[in-house]
Amino acid sequence: MIPTVAAVSYLNALPLIAGLESRQDLRLIKGVPSSLLETLLDGRADLALCPVIDYQRSLKELIIVPAGAIGSRDRTLTVRVFSRREIGDLESIHVDGDSHTSIALLRVILAESFGIRPELRPLARDSGGGIPSEVDAALLIGDKVITAEPSPGEFPEQLDLGEAWRKMTGLPFVFAIWMARSGRQLGKLPTLLEAQLEENLRKVDELLPRWAAEHGWPIREAREYLLELLDYEPGAQQLEAIELFWKKCHKHGIIPSLRATDMAG
Repeated sequence: MIPTVAAVSYLNALPLIAGLESRQDLRLIKGVPSSLLETLLDGRADLALCPVIDYQRSLKELIIVPAGAIGSRDRTLTVRVFSRREIGDLESIHVDGDSHTSIALLRVILAESFGIRPELRPLARDSGGGIPSEVDAALLIGDKVITAEPSPGEFPEQLDLGEAWRKMTGLPFVFAIWMARSGRQLGKLPTLLEAQLEENLRKVDELLPRWAAEHGWPIREAREYLLELLDYEPGAQQLEAIELFWKKCHKHGIIPSLRATDMAG
């Protein structure tokens, strides 16, 4: 039976998944980050690029498959709070529900760096796709942060969550990593994904014009984003950052308990 891999469709995932759609030995399905855990647990996917917080929130045991990840070295560009007021004065923030990890990271940073616990509310865009005038601040994630960036005149205060995490901890941050259900036999799939990532990173400059056009990014910004700001290798520092993030989430009541890290061999 052909294995199925699930991932996000954002620009930041392309080094991990570009080329998979044309392979005959697997099937690729796409969705927003917050949908991928369900896709994995209900059996529609054998491996999924899940938000890292979902490892702890899953109702079933998972394993981490270190065949690639989406992380930031510092700034992210695409995980940002846009605010009309100073961040430390906010009583509420409307959040884009596409990413579970980004919302949890926001809560950790606000608590530890600003000493605040504002109410988080779902963000509903106005009829023009913008942020409604009654919203003081909004957390936005993904390509739309670049392709429909709110005006600095309207939202003079910004907070990049990857940059704030680096300032707070000195570590990179990992937003998503490959995961599978515990006990699932993956065969050569992790090796295949590692090889695809390596090939795509070698060919970024060749692939970039098409990638940027498909996702509405200027080429210069897309190149900086993929090659300078983001990190796809889940090395020792990245795994340290994941575990520290989980501990901070537990400390602030975002997750009720901590599972030990179960890593695929």
